Amino acid sequence: MPTKQYKAIAVTELRKLAKGTASAKPDAQAEFTLGLRYARGLGVERDEVSAARWFERAAEHGTVEAQRHLAYAYLHGRGVAKNDAEGIRRLRTAAELGDAPSQRQLGYHYETGEGVPEDAVEGARWFQLAANQGDYLAQYNLAFAYANGRGVGKDSQRALDWYTCAAENGMPEAQSALALIYEHGMGVPISYERCIYWNRRAVAKNFAEACSNLGWLYENGLGVQQDLDRARSLYQQAADQEFSAAKQRLTELQRRQAIRPAVLETDQPKCTALFPLDNPVKTDQSVSEFLGSAFKGLIGLEGVRQEVLRQASYLQVQKLRAQLGLRTPMWPSRHLVFMGNPGTGKTSIARIIAGLYKRLGILKTEKIVETDRSGLVAPYIGQTALKTKAIVESAIGGILFIDEAYALARTGSQDFGREAIETLLKLMEDHREDLVVIVAGYTNEMAMFLKSNPGLASRFNRYVRFPDYTPAELLAILLNFFAEHSYVTDPSTHYGITKIFERQIQAQKEGFANARFVRNLFEKIIEAHAQRICATEHPSKSDLQTILPTDMELAFGEPLPTKDLINKPYSEIMGQLDKLVGLENVKKQLRRIFDFVQVQHSREHAGYKTVTGLSHHLVFTGNPGTGKTIVARIVGEVLCSLGVIPSSHIVEVDRSGLVAGYVGQSAIKTREVLESARGGVLFIDEAYSLAEGQAENDFGKEVIDTLLKAMEDLRAEMVVIVAGYTAPMTCFIHSNPGLGSRFNHYVQFNDYAPKDLLAIFATFCRDSEYALEGVAEEFLMDHLTEAFEAGHTTANGRFVRNVYERCIEVQAERVSRENVMGDGLCVLTLPDITAAIDEILSEQYALDAVLTTNSPLPIRETRQLH
Repeated sequence: MPTKQYKAIAVTELRKLAKGTASAKPDAQAEFTLGLRYARGLGVERDEVSAARWFERAAEHGTVEAQRHLAYAYLHGRGVAKNDAEGIRRLRTAAELGDAPSQRQLGYHYETGEGVPEDAVEGARWFQLAANQGDYLAQYNLAFAYANGRGVGKDSQRALDWYTCAAENGMPEAQSALALIYEHGMGVPISYERCIYWNRRAVAKNFAEACSNLGWLYENGLGVQQDLDRARSLYQQAADQEFSAAKQRLTELQRRQAIRPAVLETDQPKCTALFPLDNPVKTDQSVSEFLGSAFKGLIGLEGVRQEVLRQASYLQVQKLRAQLGLRTPMWPSRHLVFMGNPGTGKTSIARIIAGLYKRLGILKTEKIVETDRSGLVAPYIGQTALKTKAIVESAIGGILFIDEAYALARTGSQDFGREAIETLLKLMEDHREDLVVIVAGYTNEMAMFLKSNPGLASRFNRYVRFPDYTPAELLAILLNFFAEHSYVTDPSTHYGITKIFERQIQAQKEGFANARFVRNLFEKIIEAHAQRICATEHPSKSDLQTILPTDMELAFGEPLPTKDLINKPYSEIMGQLDKLVGLENVKKQLRRIFDFVQVQHSREHAGYKTVTGLSHHLVFTGNPGTGKTIVARIVGEVLCSLGVIPSSHIVEVDRSGLVAGYVGQSAIKTREVLESARGGVLFIDEAYSLAEGQAENDFGKEVIDTLLKAMEDLRAEMVVIVAGYTAPMTCFIHSNPGLGSRFNHYVQFNDYAPKDLLAIFATFCRDSEYALEGVAEEFLMDHLTEAFEAGHTTANGRFVRNVYERCIEVQAERVSRENVMGDGLCVLTLPDITAAIDEILSEQYALDAVLTTNSPLPIRETRQLH
């Protein structure tokens, strides 16, 4: 599409650009923009002939989008005579040049045989090319092809994947198709949770089919609590769009509601009951009431509760049907798959299900036997079957809960996990009336586990998914731990804790430990509290109970975020950068990097290809005191606001924080630092020192190797900034080929000029409410200029801070001696500045004299002039 620059240009100016001059070629982008203006009547009277003419000129000058629009013109006779052959030719040209909409449209023509011979294989090929570029219409068409074997082999998994891509891009047709897949279990386990989720997303766009299907779920209480009013409303919403199935369902629902159903006797023969009949269901407490009581006090897990309620309701109803002699389906299995991250309450829910199944008469006891791979697999041939048999038999009458069950499907010639699976499957069949097995683990790993053996998928077709806790739920869990152990906290800390939880969830993703993470954190906090209390003489009861923010910050390893220090808008953060004294070169380089990130976001939203796999790691070079650390913090905030990293959290470290004294320990120490910086910025000062050691017992190389791997693995979750003097940093980058490939942005921090040094001094004064006399300011400027030209200001901001601190010390001595009061306490006079500078020069001369008689200092960089 045209850039904003061309969109803003008037038509007359566009024509000038499009026509060109003797010294300038016609501007193809201007030609294309004119074509769009005429085609859509934007700023000009709509004129399809003029639009086609400008599209043709832009196409001749290489604009691919113009080629596509001209193809549409020929195919539909807009501004030119209808010519299918010419339209297809131009469409093919644009498609071969990589234009995704053209590829998708060409696929449609081959699929339908419009303008070309019908060829489903060729159609699927073009859909695939466009789908790979993110074209959601092509993704939907490709999914349909895989689902129905049109031009490609029938493949339900690929169909599911492409439907999901199109659905996540917001296409309601794909969302509705996904809902049906999950409702009917077409190539996937039935999941009303996913079915409802995708139906609701399509209903939000008023898609008629989804309205009708979601109404059906509400009418029959499938995955949701039965709600006939809601069902009728959804049917009506679809019927208003003339959706015939919804009209029929609405009519039937209204008819049934008008007739009070009667209980009918049946003379059908009894079928084999799904449940033993010696423990009838008690009618004084519903399944919903039982689960409400069981889930009371559990934080979150509402979705899990609804899923358990749905499945339990099904089992209860089938049992009642069996007691009345009605036929009962032998589906679904009573065995369960729990899928989700650790610490999400899977074991707790297994205990609830044990009590529920006993109450329903499915099990004789509430016994749960918990195990994992180590409890089932033995190290010798033949022993695994015996070990597995013993565990299973110990659980008969109750539930066998196998945690991290996916570990049984490991591959390897000496692995006996498969023997455990085969034994388990046989025993599940032998004891199908008196044993329930629950397998649990990470979602992706469990999906692979169930595919590892056909028998697993046939026995486990009921899934309960455990989502990660939200930050607010994690906070509630932490507060529960405090309350249970008689600790109290200040509510003002809750905001910061929640923000850190939010960052941890984003950073750790599939590996987040949820409640386990919170328990570990709680233990660290009370340890920090205990350490503080032990240093307090005669602590009171309140001291022993109260958790202070300092205890939490020690446990977290960082300050608690506050509302005014987090989530700043991009413009505000850039304002901080602009306010820094000097650093014009730095500001220019960083703005270019940030502009690039923003443009990629804009391209992505507009449907264009974006550059992927780029590294955002940075090298800061320059003398000390030039603001590298403070700029690194601003970079973290900017990249967080742009969505590059989850948070603006920054960990600052140097060689001593990474290198240990023993072989192998440096890698461990470095990984710990990397983990603490995950989700934010790791700033390594004087990074060149990691590559300076030549001795065998120097472990800087071990740190670099560990760092390089993490920078690649976590490039979407963390930014690494290395800083130091220019020449040593150049040697550092060249010391390992991997460093050069990971760091492709170099920001040079030049020494501050005298005017910048004076501005920094003025900032110190302003922040502490001091004021320089005019004559004192002139004297200070002269001195800073002389010092700069002599090469004495290479410490930059640190040098100015030393001068400033000496000035206010001398001033303090003077005002105390002269008994100065009022505004005079805030004035730095010429005598103050002169005396302070004289002291500094005297000390410097003395130091130079000492150094001259001893070994020379290592050569450091002098200032760099613009």
